[in-house]
Amino acid sequence: MLPLLLGKYHRPRVENRVFLFIDLQSSTQIAETLGHLRYSSLVKDCFLDLNKVVPIYEAEIYQYVGDEVVLTWPMEKALRKINFICSFFAFQARLNKKRPYYLKKYGLLPHFKAGANGGEVTATEIGDIKREIAYHGDVLNTAARIRSACNDYQKAFLVSETLARHLSAFSGFRASFVDDVWLRGKSHFVKCYAVEMVFPSSNTSTQSSHFQ
Repeated sequence: MLPLLLGKYHRPRVENRVFLFIDLQSSTQIAETLGHLRYSSLVKDCFLDLNKVVPIYEAEIYQYVGDEVVLTWPMEKALRKINFICSFFAFQARLNKKRPYYLKKYGLLPHFKAGANGGEVTATEIGDIKREIAYHGDVLNTAARIRSACNDYQKAFLVSETLARHLSAFSGFRASFVDDVWLRGKSHFVKCYAVEMVFPSSNTSTQSSHFQ
């Protein structure tokens, strides 16, 4: 609310940001199994668990769209301790930690897929009766389509080459080239990388305790 009150985005401005799209896997099948009310309750519980992770990794919640949530960071915050990577794996770790709860209440453990991209976007205040800050640009469209490509390649987390090259400076994670992916609506291919956690034997306990 503070940027709105201060009029920071009254006029469009360019920002360098990272966007992380997180989406529930097999959502249609789960909704059919649970029914609308229990499915809505499941999504609510998942996002409450995500909310516990968000402040730790300096993320901002940009949007909730059904069973999808979009997180964003200014580029420098996203790359600091690779917050945009750690936040997703911390969310997964929290869900796994609460496995008994989800199995008892819903009969399943929810799994999510994610896609991330970064670059320049336009930020502006929109609306009158209901005001909010909106981000526009190809960076968001590409991030959303990278997340969609997770299904095609059976990967939980895909990122653009723009972000993957920053992972080499951090231990504990590995970015593996997947393919030059054609993303619907784009005129060119995008290099996508799958991100996975790596547990060296000497650091296993350290990495595991990092996501509590």
